[in-house]
Amino acid sequence: MEYSIRLLTAASRNEKVDGKNRTLVYLFGTTEQGEPIAVRTPLLMPYFQVVEPTKDVLETLEKRDDIERLESQELWVDGAIKNCTKVTTSHPGNVPQIRDWLRNNGFKPLSADIPFHYRYLYDHDIGGCVTISGEEVEVSGWTCRVVDASKIESSETFEADFKLFSFDIENSIYNRTIYCISYCLKNSEGYLFEETLHGEEEDILKRFVKAVSDHDPDIITGYNIDGYDLPLLKERAEVYGLKLKIGRDGSEMEQKFQRFWKVQGRVVVDAWWNVKREVRPRQESLNAVAKELLGREKHDVNPKKMDEEWASDPKKVMDYCLEDAKLALEILEHIMVIQKYQHIGSVSKLPLDDVINGMTSNMIDSLMIRLADSKGVGVPMTNRRKRTGHIEGGYVHSLDPGLYEWVCVLDFKSMYPSIIIDRNLCFTTMSENGEIETPLGVKFRGPEQKKGLLPDLLVNLMTDRDSAKKLQAAAQTENEEQYYRRVQEAIKILMNSVYGVFASYFYRFTNLDIGASITAYAREYVKEIIKDLEKEGLDVIYGDTDSVFFRSPHSNLEETIDFGQKIAERYSVGAKQLEFGKILQPFFSHGVKKRYVGKQIWPKEGMLIRGYETRRTDSFPVQVWALKDVFAKLMDLDVDDALETARDWVAKVSNGEMEKQHYVISKTVNLERKYVNKDNQAHLQAYKKYIETGRPFVSGMKVSFIVTNAKVSPMEVEPFIPDEECPEPDYDYYVDRIAKSLSRVTDVFEWDAKALKKGKQEPKQQTLF
Repeated sequence: MEYSIRLLTAASRNEKVDGKNRTLVYLFGTTEQGEPIAVRTPLLMPYFQVVEPTKDVLETLEKRDDIERLESQELWVDGAIKNCTKVTTSHPGNVPQIRDWLRNNGFKPLSADIPFHYRYLYDHDIGGCVTISGEEVEVSGWTCRVVDASKIESSETFEADFKLFSFDIENSIYNRTIYCISYCLKNSEGYLFEETLHGEEEDILKRFVKAVSDHDPDIITGYNIDGYDLPLLKERAEVYGLKLKIGRDGSEMEQKFQRFWKVQGRVVVDAWWNVKREVRPRQESLNAVAKELLGREKHDVNPKKMDEEWASDPKKVMDYCLEDAKLALEILEHIMVIQKYQHIGSVSKLPLDDVINGMTSNMIDSLMIRLADSKGVGVPMTNRRKRTGHIEGGYVHSLDPGLYEWVCVLDFKSMYPSIIIDRNLCFTTMSENGEIETPLGVKFRGPEQKKGLLPDLLVNLMTDRDSAKKLQAAAQTENEEQYYRRVQEAIKILMNSVYGVFASYFYRFTNLDIGASITAYAREYVKEIIKDLEKEGLDVIYGDTDSVFFRSPHSNLEETIDFGQKIAERYSVGAKQLEFGKILQPFFSHGVKKRYVGKQIWPKEGMLIRGYETRRTDSFPVQVWALKDVFAKLMDLDVDDALETARDWVAKVSNGEMEKQHYVISKTVNLERKYVNKDNQAHLQAYKKYIETGRPFVSGMKVSFIVTNAKVSPMEVEPFIPDEECPEPDYDYYVDRIAKSLSRVTDVFEWDAKALKKGKQEPKQQTLF
């Protein structure tokens, strides 16, 4: 039998093999048509390496019962080929003890902290999508087909038709008792089933486990289920001594990293968390997100009145519960993270769970370790060093305040990856004898002497991305075009993640000299292009990390396009590949780095705003609308109208003309962070009052609030809760804040915050000199 599956999860299981206790890796996945498959893989024995062990150490290792065999192996380690020993053990759980013993005796272990299921994927160079051959076997208690694989290999990538299961819980705020659980099931064809479980709490929990088992979903979702619903299920199940065995192999769900949840064979995808990182909404309640993304408002029940509502109208509560389950699912579909992370899984060669709920370093590890193994390079363990400083970032060119016309923007194409490739920057190429010397004096061997692993990896990714772009351009249907767009965007995400990982303090392959050298080259490149453009007599307005803004000598679109393209082509050399990115007509800044606005007229039309409060999620709606309104007038080159608009907005706030809910401020609360003067911080006050209402809240969520009295210290705030009466804003506070925000723009034209509030400018004082 042969199947091709998209990998969901991978896990290790202890089983008897030829009468011995062994650890087997199981791969769980779904076919393109939506059939779930579990794969029992052929046996792989766990192993790691140790660098240059002495004879005494080898003799000691040979005597251990938990070691299967020792084999000599030559690996490149710390700049030279060294004699290493591959240590194969009987069980992955033995590795930490042996590894630590070796390290405590002064020896260097390699590859000794790689999770065993990753080790299997790396060694067989599979992940994302695989094709398996084998025989189906009967395994009691499993919810899907199980195949004993004789052959596993990579397959063409595809998007699986996953079955999604979304649920929501309503419970008592006082004793935590679960009143009902609503769930719905959906795939590409639409909703398949929906149900609300109610009755005795113990029975509800049992029926929930049965529902997951019977419907056998690939994805489990809901809104804030990681932080509220799943912990509540576990808590209430413990009251009755129940085990929530909702894994495809009949295993219990378990929490990992104190945030995400592991359910074997399924992926838990919290809609709230994914909305937060993908959309970054100003307000994060389900109601606010549903309104912003779907244009729908939900009915709400005050948690403090839940017991009353359940007693008086349980159907209303159950309807509300089912509505929440459906909204969470539809929001998840709307932001298309399942599709996005399937392709990231294909590029990084990992199961969906490991990319959608994992760390970026795991994705880079997956590619780097495979490449290192294939080249005979020893894989170091994860660093545990403390942060001792920081790497200097990109160059930011100063800019003068003002309104500019016909501004061209040049972008360096894939700047950091291009520098890494062109300069052959890698931990494997660093050498005092290298012929490539960075601006910081760090030396690397050229690719003729030794090609680096990191440049090699990036070349492969760039080639794959260019191929996906060509296929996207040649697509015959809209679905095909969107498919290849997602493929090339996934590759771009991974490429852009490389620098961040290699510049971190914890990553196993980190060398901070590499990260510092990359940004040093980037600063040099930007400065060079600015100098060259200025030599041509062009007015360079601004530069930031990998972009340069300059004024066109022409005042029409056709000539400016031609001029910008020729400039990009002329100065593209080696790693310095320039793209003519856009034309802004006009462009404005009040003279502060990373804060500007432009009206883009080519290659597409739109407003480009960077750094101002319209981009900040802790600004309030009136503030955002006012800035956008002023910017729109400014982009029409009507300064007088822009100034009048700014004055009008300040007057509207002062006169209380806007609805109260438009003054809501939202800010993230991190419960793990040690805040300084926490009693004086408005959002922490609001958080305390919010949780008193009984509503669920987890670290990392935003709390929404209204400032009600800024005249006292600390200022007074009240949480904002949709469907409840909005607190009365302190309009003086909001007038001060909006005037200050708008004055960053109007100050350039001699209207400060004080003048905006008064509606007129103060006469300039005459001096005697």
